Amino acid sequence: MASEHLPPSHSSVDGRPRRLAGSDTPSIVIVANRGPNDFTWKADSGTWVARPANGGLVSMLAPLARNPSVAWYCCVSEPPDAEQQRQGLFTTAAEQTDARLHVVPVPLPARMYHAYYGQISNEVLWMLQHHVMGPGGYHSLDAQRHQAWEQGYLEANRRLAAAIAATAPSASAFLVQDYHLYPLPALLRAAFPGTPILHFTHIPFPEPGVMKLLPRAWRDAILEGMLGADVVGLQTRRDVQGFLDCCAELQCHPVDRERGVVQTSDGREVRVYAFPASVDPAAIRRTMRSSAVAEARRRLAPAEGERTIIRVDRLDPSKNQLIGFQAFARLLELRPELRGRLRFRAFLVPSRTDLGVYRAYRDAVYALIDAINARFQQDYQGPAISVYYTNDREQALAAMECCDVLLINSVADGMNLVAKEWAVVSRRPGALVVSETAGVSTEVPDSALLISPLDIEGTAHALAQALDMPVQERSARLARFLERIQRWTAADWLSAQLAALGVAAPSTQGQPARGARAAG
Repeated sequence: MASEHLPPSHSSVDGRPRRLAGSDTPSIVIVANRGPNDFTWKADSGTWVARPANGGLVSMLAPLARNPSVAWYCCVSEPPDAEQQRQGLFTTAAEQTDARLHVVPVPLPARMYHAYYGQISNEVLWMLQHHVMGPGGYHSLDAQRHQAWEQGYLEANRRLAAAIAATAPSASAFLVQDYHLYPLPALLRAAFPGTPILHFTHIPFPEPGVMKLLPRAWRDAILEGMLGADVVGLQTRRDVQGFLDCCAELQCHPVDRERGVVQTSDGREVRVYAFPASVDPAAIRRTMRSSAVAEARRRLAPAEGERTIIRVDRLDPSKNQLIGFQAFARLLELRPELRGRLRFRAFLVPSRTDLGVYRAYRDAVYALIDAINARFQQDYQGPAISVYYTNDREQALAAMECCDVLLINSVADGMNLVAKEWAVVSRRPGALVVSETAGVSTEVPDSALLISPLDIEGTAHALAQALDMPVQERSARLARFLERIQRWTAADWLSAQLAALGVAAPSTQGQPARGARAAG
């Protein structure tokens, strides 16, 4: 193991990104598939509509993005007939939501975007890296998928690199985000040979045996693309080890595991670190004082004597909702005295509904919920499992505040920030049941009840143990987890990456990093 290391939108006349100049020139460039705003094409009005985006990536990077010296490049999908509509996108992107954000959307033709984002990033890489394989997950690569790789995934990365090279020639550092953009650091290295580049992967990184399930050319493009960076950031030490092993076994690069360094073929040293993602406790507490949360509290207040298990996650095969609901049904079998007194509230965020595999999974989840509710209907007034199928963060936070148990039984997770949000807001106090395969499990060995994500019986028993846990023990476990979060917040996550890259954080950002988590 290694030791600890301290380490407005713009357009030209034709609507394409224009070269930034003068005071517009960014010092730091964030690059991600999505931006701090979500851009939606409204066919009825023939306009782009921008809304603030949700999610961990956006929440952690937004404070940096609000600095006037920072630009955020992202991809957007054009509707098929939008050649004449690009200018509308670029003239409204930043102003519609937050004038402090310097957003540069890069449009991709709809067919290309679907191939890059849907067919490869989500249906292959996301599934593979979350170990969702076989029916309902990643299972094969046909000619169409190879075409999507070449003409979608690789081409989207090339277009993004070209847009950045053309419009931000004097950028002083690049922060590249996630699995959508694995090839991008190498492309930026070719255009900006002396500029510091960091790539951070928010999802689990596979070991060599899993990476071999991709064609050799694909995994070469992924690993060599990432090695275009000066710093590779991953969520956990386990992810770091997987990446180093891939570089050594699959690429034959010299690897110093003690230092967390990969020697590239062009003589550079790429440093590899674990930067565990985190949350902003102060911002969450401000949200808890909002009127939206107050209203949600009134709606969700449990009936007298009623207890609740909740889950908060995207409706995604990797989140493993099917096993979680089966475990709840098994709990009601094992503990019949809980029937009618214990409810499961599932806050499921719609996700990637344009992809058939996600629609099929959604239908399977709803069918199972209906079957469980029908089975136990004689014991309940109303459903035993209630579903809130919406992206309502304030409502989810209000539910986390008053629940008895939070269940996170993902097949795999890079980190899982819901667990950390729960720790900040829980007042019951609640208990946490979490998969050992979620990244956050490495931070809660003495705070949560750990489970195998495929173990229905074990999960049912863990839920029972959580419900039976004395208040004093629940409070102590919660306090230990919260104390860790306070020591390593989203601001520390970001500051540590800038420090590792040797880039000074803009003066408006928070305190200096208290230390990056070591590679290895």
